[in-house]
Amino acid sequence: MQLHRRREELAALNAEVLLISFSSAEQARRWWGETGVDFPLLLDLDRAVYRAYGLRSSIWPVWQPKVWLHYARMMVHGWQWRGIRDDPHQLGADFIVDADGNLRFAHWSDDPTDRPDVDTLFSMLQQVQSRKEK
Repeated sequence: MQLHRRREELAALNAEVLLISFSSAEQARRWWGETGVDFPLLLDLDRAVYRAYGLRSSIWPVWQPKVWLHYARMMVHGWQWRGIRDDPHQLGADFIVDADGNLRFAHWSDDPTDRPDVDTLFSMLQQVQSRKEK
């Protein structure tokens, strides 16, 4: 969501955001409708991309108190709980891949709330862009 709000900055860096999900097409359409995010969403139903990039699935990180406290805080601030969908134990990640297909940044989530700071992502994108210009 934070990246979506800064999509003009992404465009200025010639960066594209691709979302990859193992959800069904129906779940993906529902998520798009609920969030308003309009980045392309690719479906990886057999999780081949998840395996290729080494994403883990684990029970404990999802159900620890830190995660529930995070969601409770979000709900206090107006976020609406949408319930548990698909596989709650599949952990996510954030990657920056350059135009040549080289992995330039990787952050594998330790739990569902663990995401890199958006400013960190923009800093990395700027570094990738400056390498490209040289």
